[in-house]
Amino acid sequence: MLKLNKTIKEKRDIWLKDANAHRDLLEGRAANDIEKYRKGYAKVKFVDENGEPIVGKKVKLSQLTHDFKYGANIFMLDEFESEKDNATYREMFKKYFNLATVPFYWNGIEPEQGKLRYDKNSPKVWRRPAPELCLEYCEENDIDAKLHCLIYESFNPDWLPRNDLAKMEELYEERIRQISERFAGRLVEFEVMNELTWVRDTPNKTAVIDKPDFIEWAFDLARKYLPEECLVFNEGVPVTDIARRKHLAYYYLLLERSLLSGAEIDKIGIQHHTFTGARSRTDEDYEKEFLKTENMFNPDVLFKGLDELSRFGLPIEITEMTIPTFGETPEDEELQADLLEILYTVFFAHPSVDTVVYWNLPDDYAYFRDEPTNYWNENHCHGGLFHHDLTPKKSATRLWELFNKKWHTEVELETDANGYVELRGFFGDYIAEIDNSIAEFGIHKNEGNIYTIEIE
Repeated sequence: MLKLNKTIKEKRDIWLKDANAHRDLLEGRAANDIEKYRKGYAKVKFVDENGEPIVGKKVKLSQLTHDFKYGANIFMLDEFESEKDNATYREMFKKYFNLATVPFYWNGIEPEQGKLRYDKNSPKVWRRPAPELCLEYCEENDIDAKLHCLIYESFNPDWLPRNDLAKMEELYEERIRQISERFAGRLVEFEVMNELTWVRDTPNKTAVIDKPDFIEWAFDLARKYLPEECLVFNEGVPVTDIARRKHLAYYYLLLERSLLSGAEIDKIGIQHHTFTGARSRTDEDYEKEFLKTENMFNPDVLFKGLDELSRFGLPIEITEMTIPTFGETPEDEELQADLLEILYTVFFAHPSVDTVVYWNLPDDYAYFRDEPTNYWNENHCHGGLFHHDLTPKKSATRLWELFNKKWHTEVELETDANGYVELRGFFGDYIAEIDNSIAEFGIHKNEGNIYTIEIE
């Protein structure tokens, strides 16, 4: 593991400086907006089998799920050598997350032309579990799934006729048609494209990316075959880039132009990776990289970036996120957990954000590219929420506590003279326990949330 020649105090001073300077935002705006935008009222009436109100009874009301989506990529599903680790990963994922990003990279789906890997029994490709395997797992465990992604020019198969525009348009249409026939209605959203501003110089790009109307063409094609689905434009710049460049940020300009041209974009996806160490080969490199990233954990900058994107009036998703662990000590893990809480607090508070996806889960199983001229190893970041042996880091525990303790509603009330209880709670599904009976209800945004429950 690459190491930093800094004490834990120096690390904390560097990375928590901005959050400490803007503690008023975390304790003021963020706390107020979480209360305002993530909660709603419910009124529940309990009656007996004759329709008479049940008066003066204790009722325990417990939140079961969150409507807000907090997920991760599921690229390591059944990818470990031992069945024990595979079982641990399956248990771990459903405990900590309610959304999974499923890999649909073209070079993983169709490494050989015509030999598709959709079926769960398809030949293995590292970190690319077959979509049907992932969806089977998600459906069995009430986890929502999203597609990543229809068009990503950095991960195209080698067999493509890259320079033949007409043929590439035909092949892309066939790819999207196939996916729609098999997966429409089974995923909560479809990323149409990914990291467009980063693929200009990739050797895998094809002639379609040079089309002046590439974005509009891509979304028109996706909408043709996925008319009812949520279509996402995902980009690799961090939220801080939008805050710094505002309406002149590349991604902002792409979104603006595309929407004005009629592209049916349903959701804005933006990443927020802190990949400190990914380009490092030596401890000296790592030390230099450590000091490069600015404002990634600055609540003021994060709110400003999200406010700028919210001008489009579309929901925002943090589609990929990485937080490094800057060492091997418990104190280093505590710092990662503190940074995670800052980010999730801001993202959960902002009314336009409806989803946050953490990226790599266990350490040492991330993406790397070991080439002399293009070195990149995300494993050097130690950005997982779990150790290599799949035991949780403090960051994983902190994340679980945020959504299951801090941002969680569980109360005990007493029915009034008309059999009612009223509560304000976080949006999600609930159960009510009364007189050894259990009933389900929900508190959901833009719904009436008024229920009558009959108790036998």
